Amino acid sequence: MIAPGQNPTSAYSRHVAARFSDFTNPKTPWSRRLWDLGTFLALEELYDVGLWLDRKVLSPSAVQWLQRRLEVQLGQDAAFGSREIRQQLAQCLRSDLTIRSEGRRRLRHVIDVARSGYLDRLATQASLEVPVGPERVARAAASHLLDSGHSLIGLRRWLTDRSGLSAVELLTEAASLAAVTPSSFHIWVPVLDLPSVDQLADPLPNFTRQADLRQPIAAQLQDRSSRHVLGAFDYEVEARDAERAVEVVVEVVERMRARARFAGPAGRMVIAREAYVETEDRSIELRTSDRGAAIMSLISEGQLLAVTPARTYAAERHAIDDALELAAPLNTGALAPAISGSWAALEALLTDAQDSDQKEGKVVAAVHAARLAACSWPRAELTALSYQIDKRRGAGKELATRLDAASTNRDRAEIIAEQLRQNGRLPLKRSWRIQSDAAAVSRMNRLLVNPTSVLTQVSKYIEASLRRMYRCRNVIVHGGATRGDVLDSTLRVVAPLVGATLDRLTHAHLVTGSEPLQLATRADAAISMASDQMMGLHVVDLLGSA
Repeated sequence: MIAPGQNPTSAYSRHVAARFSDFTNPKTPWSRRLWDLGTFLALEELYDVGLWLDRKVLSPSAVQWLQRRLEVQLGQDAAFGSREIRQQLAQCLRSDLTIRSEGRRRLRHVIDVARSGYLDRLATQASLEVPVGPERVARAAASHLLDSGHSLIGLRRWLTDRSGLSAVELLTEAASLAAVTPSSFHIWVPVLDLPSVDQLADPLPNFTRQADLRQPIAAQLQDRSSRHVLGAFDYEVEARDAERAVEVVVEVVERMRARARFAGPAGRMVIAREAYVETEDRSIELRTSDRGAAIMSLISEGQLLAVTPARTYAAERHAIDDALELAAPLNTGALAPAISGSWAALEALLTDAQDSDQKEGKVVAAVHAARLAACSWPRAELTALSYQIDKRRGAGKELATRLDAASTNRDRAEIIAEQLRQNGRLPLKRSWRIQSDAAAVSRMNRLLVNPTSVLTQVSKYIEASLRRMYRCRNVIVHGGATRGDVLDSTLRVVAPLVGATLDRLTHAHLVTGSEPLQLATRADAAISMASDQMMGLHVVDLLGSA
């Protein structure tokens, strides 16, 4: 009998493929995205803490929490390596990691040894008669590739040519992709206007006037612009794919713009909308990709543009308004303001003055936010499933009739939850997303069987990422670092989670007038009592029935 991971038509292989697709799609909603970093980037962060410990940017207690968390997380990673390398890692996770310590040197060695062949070992685990769970396998593989420098769009493009593979085949090909060394991409950034170009740009070795460009390049740049091209910057970038190379160049352009703001009108630089990737003879949009933070309650409650001059309503201004302003860079802003502003928003809403005197301190905001996001998750998933019911026949037709009669999304989510409780299945539409929906059904079934256990696990995943954001914020604010693989990947992971948390807080404020800490306390109690059949709340009402 073929093992499920080796059978491309098995439910296991389809689940792995569906979740891999979810994790590499920029448009995937927060409830189905990656919520944490992969094994090796998490270990790289731990290695880096030696520097920040010595500079007193991070506290020993923060590092000890990270060590304990990674010991649990990596204990669940069956593909990490042999028993001996695991013993070496366990020793590192319990040792001093200051910059000159033996434990830190040992950790460097363990990371370098274990990284090689990681996805091949994961494929081996997936090939067993009783394989590692499909959620865990897909999460480990996707996060490993993303943390290694692949872009979401680049991985999405790679995945489109690999439909119909078994889980083992997909992981084997992912291992081959991970083993490929980064390529060099030659990228041209057209400049449309720049005062004092002769003083500010001409002396730079990577700037060329339009008239002096090689003709094929000059033509390509001009053909893609409705305005006259003044000249272009060119960059050689080492990256895993062209989209990631352009993302690196976008960061450079944003840094130039940040400097130009200090020059007044003389620095008013106008850049074209697209960069030309000469290496691949194609253009890619020059913009920071949307990071997936959505606060839809502002739209649903008609409050998106309900902003008045500060002087006229200063007495009525709520902390939510300030938090949304602080978190504004979250989707498309520069990395440092996005992380520091988002953490400031959570801290302002979800901590109290007395928290500074407690052991956890201000990081308690991560705990509260994680509980809120975890409590938002069931209704988000169940509501999404309610719009994917096949109305054409049998059980789907009857279920769709009940759903059409529901007046709110909350009621739709409850109907889906009861349907799953009764038979564990849903009559889903046959569409490109059916496997993703089927995987969501599997997760919701586990949730409904043991709500407290599953919600606690979800909360811990999210809390770990939000605590990482807090550490990154301290590295930015107190260490002065504004770039790095951990910072980049952390923002990719936490942006949708912060958006979901702020969405729930905003909704509660607008609809019921609930204060943030009041809602956080409700979330904590709701998770603890979710499995209480007598007194526990329904999974769609964990944050209220509104």
